[in-house]
Amino acid sequence: MKALFRSCALLSMAAIALLSEPALADADKCKFDMMAKLPVVMEGERASVAVKFNGKDSRVWLDSGAFFNFMPKAKAMELGLSTGPLPAGFFVSGIGGSFTPELARVRDFGILGATLHNMEFVVGGSDSGNGFLGANLLGIWDTEFDLAKGAVNLFKEAGCSKVSMAYWGAGMSVGEARLLGGAFPNDHHIYVEVFVNGHPLRAMLDSGAPTSVIGRHAVGQAGIDLTAPQVVASVNMSGVGSHERKSWIVRTKSISIGGENIANSPIRVVDDAADDKDYDMLLGVDFLMAHHVLISQPQHKMFLTYNGGPIFSASTDREIGRHSTTLGKDLGASETVAEPKTADEFAGRGSARLIKGDAVGAIADFTDAIKLAPENANFLAHRAQAYMRNGQRDLATKDVGAALAITPNDHRLLTTRAQIALAKGDRAQALADTEAAAANTPKGSLDAMSLVLLYERLGMPDRGLALIDPVIELHRGDSKYPALLNARSWNRGLANADLDSALKDINTALKKAGPNAGMLDTRALIQFRRKDYVSAIADESAALDKQPDLAAALFTRGLARAANGDVVGGNADIDSARKSRPGIERRYAAYGLLAPGAKPAMLSGASSVEPDDAEDQDNGDLL
Repeated sequence: MKALFRSCALLSMAAIALLSEPALADADKCKFDMMAKLPVVMEGERASVAVKFNGKDSRVWLDSGAFFNFMPKAKAMELGLSTGPLPAGFFVSGIGGSFTPELARVRDFGILGATLHNMEFVVGGSDSGNGFLGANLLGIWDTEFDLAKGAVNLFKEAGCSKVSMAYWGAGMSVGEARLLGGAFPNDHHIYVEVFVNGHPLRAMLDSGAPTSVIGRHAVGQAGIDLTAPQVVASVNMSGVGSHERKSWIVRTKSISIGGENIANSPIRVVDDAADDKDYDMLLGVDFLMAHHVLISQPQHKMFLTYNGGPIFSASTDREIGRHSTTLGKDLGASETVAEPKTADEFAGRGSARLIKGDAVGAIADFTDAIKLAPENANFLAHRAQAYMRNGQRDLATKDVGAALAITPNDHRLLTTRAQIALAKGDRAQALADTEAAAANTPKGSLDAMSLVLLYERLGMPDRGLALIDPVIELHRGDSKYPALLNARSWNRGLANADLDSALKDINTALKKAGPNAGMLDTRALIQFRRKDYVSAIADESAALDKQPDLAAALFTRGLARAANGDVVGGNADIDSARKSRPGIERRYAAYGLLAPGAKPAMLSGASSVEPDDAEDQDNGDLL
């Protein structure tokens, strides 16, 4: 994310010098002083740190791709921050377009035991779910990214022009990549020279991007052919703007960074034709998890060593499987790493292990962190997530309960416990926790959409509808707006309520997002409820053309065909849906959507969620 402005100076940033450690000297004149040591916990693929907003505990994400501290409007409202205008001509652009931001000031911003006053955040754009500390912090001094061990450190070096700053790299192969200049004088983004298929590209190191991408505008100069048969059409992507962009997964012969050569690697390409292009490529969290990196501002270099595991291919596992990549030279010895000592260090390593798929190792690390800091609800919540990944649902439930004993009004923990209870078939507990979470979730927060889905699966879509309207009002300029409209239309269709408004919503969503299968399925449900069976059949047929295994579309088309007189064809569709998702008939019966000849009494417990149909939500999960 960058800022473009005509008449506005870059906002000032209070200097942070929170920790002081003895200078490290690798040469007689080289001094390397610690400025700040940020204990990081990975929340999914986001590097987060604990902070306080006006005395209230919270967390923010570290995003070297954001030009300045940033948060979405919903987060500012959740924190009770007032916003005001920025000077005329100030706007922010990135993947998905641009927006005109506002400014919020945090009276007391706490980090690492220190309190900064009148801390400024740019506000607006598409809702990412949290606030960020940007390049105005991470691009000023030397910055060390060691996400695999849960650390981001800020240093100040002096007299080190001929010294390798990879102080950990004894016996290892240390890469040195050239840093490139910013797009304008106060541009503190970290730009690195990268070679793709032997061609130089300008890459931005972006700790806020879960996955590395190449811009479509650069594929020609990178020797990539998007028409090649092995290219895979992938998911749409979004950023700060209101639009989504197409993406593809391509194979590369080589990606070289600082002398490290990665052969036979897939990587994602994003359609950036309508976006500003100050860089050709983003190096995201997948790259940073696989490397230990230090950015030397005085030397204009990025020092890096390889941690092991997949690099860019890590972001494509779900679509093409884990791809075998190779490194073109001997990397020498592995990094010698001391065992964690503090709770933060154990938690940081544990969270990194979890996103690498090592649930057992993550559980062990979080257990050690909890022993050292038993009142930290976040550590309990993270271990619960690791237990769930490891199939230990009962232990996960116990940890969530222990975390709630510390923070009883945490809506995310309440939502998690409701989800676990529903998966176990405990509807009473699931409903109680869903109601409690709804009472504590900030109005307009995207977190409310998880509760909408819970109410739906409890057979109460009308309860969820009450939560959606404030979210839509706050996200009209958001890339998620079409999905939100779709979710409201879907739940109205299930509740058989306000069908004219539901049809208007889904038509608007389809106009903005295009005819994707889930949205066509929603409109078909609305048309079925309106008894326009011909239109319902047409929409579901179009949905099935795009996604032939979409059980919801088969089931609803079957109902529409039977209602329109084609009982044989309808039953054939419904039978196909049953085979694809054995629990689908019980689920739809909760809303009075019954197959020909079915009786509600035969479908007792229809609104419960069976393990085999727990993922059969084609609309409400879009967020």
